[in-house]
Amino acid sequence: MRTLARAPAARCVSIQRSRDRDVVKNARVATPRATIVPRGFRPNARASSRAGVVLDRSRSTVVAKSSSSDEAPRLTRSKTFTETFMTGVDVRAALDAGFGSVALLGATALSLMLANSAASGVWASFWHAHIGPAALGLNMSLHHWTNEGLMALFFFAVGLEIKREFVHGSLKSIKQAALPCIGALGGMIVPMGVYLALNNPAMTASAVVAGWAIPMATDIAFAMGVYNFFKNKLPGGVAAFLLTLATVDDLGAIAVIAVCFAKSLTMSYIAGAAAATGALFLACKKEVTNMAVYAGLGVALWYCLLQGGINADVAGVIAAFAVPGNAPAPAGSDATPEHEGGEPTLLDHLVHKFAPLSALVIMPLFALANTGVPLDASMIGKVFTEPVGQGIMFGLLLGKPVGIAGLSWLAVKAKVGTLPNGMNNVHLLIVGLLGGIGFTMCLFLVEMALAGNAAAANTGKLAVLVSSTLAALIGAGCMARLPDRDAKLKTA
Repeated sequence: MRTLARAPAARCVSIQRSRDRDVVKNARVATPRATIVPRGFRPNARASSRAGVVLDRSRSTVVAKSSSSDEAPRLTRSKTFTETFMTGVDVRAALDAGFGSVALLGATALSLMLANSAASGVWASFWHAHIGPAALGLNMSLHHWTNEGLMALFFFAVGLEIKREFVHGSLKSIKQAALPCIGALGGMIVPMGVYLALNNPAMTASAVVAGWAIPMATDIAFAMGVYNFFKNKLPGGVAAFLLTLATVDDLGAIAVIAVCFAKSLTMSYIAGAAAATGALFLACKKEVTNMAVYAGLGVALWYCLLQGGINADVAGVIAAFAVPGNAPAPAGSDATPEHEGGEPTLLDHLVHKFAPLSALVIMPLFALANTGVPLDASMIGKVFTEPVGQGIMFGLLLGKPVGIAGLSWLAVKAKVGTLPNGMNNVHLLIVGLLGGIGFTMCLFLVEMALAGNAAAANTGKLAVLVSSTLAALIGAGCMARLPDRDAKLKTA
């Protein structure tokens, strides 16, 4: 009797499961590029908005509410303008495919071409044209507006990611963050030491000591772009390690920019900047979520820093750090939550919205404004013969991998930190090589450190471009020689 009683129930369960499969199948046909997942579920992967790549995830994720057996999953609202251009191009898909890096490379190539063509004079004059109200001290060249204005928005995006890592990400756990932080420290100190060793005034009269900070930075967009081509050959822990390391690296570079490249200070404006900073963090403490408040205070802070003699781009980082870490995202936000199984926060939402602006607008414009270097035999030769060029090249190509891999290896041996699962010393060396891709951040440091020395600045920019390209090629070559992870699993 018990067997007969269970039989109808079993048939009902079988029929119900068949209906559920048909519902999901139909949903997938309707949205062929999406994966339907229950609300609250988060894939075991993280996206780096600046890098323009998604780690261990090849398709976009559409969140759906958990449905009953009789109704299909309900998809979220349609994509907003930040996700599609007027032509219908999917911006998120473009960023995931590394289009941000392609745009940056294209802008660099265009700038170099124009700077070495018959239109070079017009190109230079364009960037030196002044706009802005002189009464407010804002009559600046387009080049200056790009470096002091647009880059403040770039650093706002950087600051958002750094804070998100501290609140919900890989920097939340000291144990998890220890080894990448140690590697980042080595990746900053050793390149600076290499540069100073090659630019010792006692050894050469042409030494340029002021450029000591240039090789300390890593361009995470390019580093992750190169990684993305070979991610099937590397364990997933490599991506998290590289992202954490680059985050700490950026934080170090920002600190150096704020402290070491300040000009003559005007204390009245510094006091105004302090007041704006206090107001920002008071708004954070009160968990104010109206972004107009942060925008207004951020602009005031930017202006006070600019007039006060401190690099104004730091205002972007300070404003980002003041955004409440646990405040919920606006209703209907399609951002992916950083923390497992949670709802998206305001930080997630802002990172999601600023990714296209940073990757597809600000960084290419920065490259257009700052990479117009004259290319001739003598200039190229200076990269290899002048101390400033040698210091940058050896700092990025030798100092970065030695500092990152070497100090991390020593930390593992001393049991201060542990490598992520599946990651070995070869992968550690590859991370060090990718850390040598300085590009955007290093170019920015060239502008800061060598502002009063045009000849050294041109040599420094070219050295950054050459060494970053070589670091990318060497890193790609090393990864290409590794077997695929899938092949390893099949063999095992």
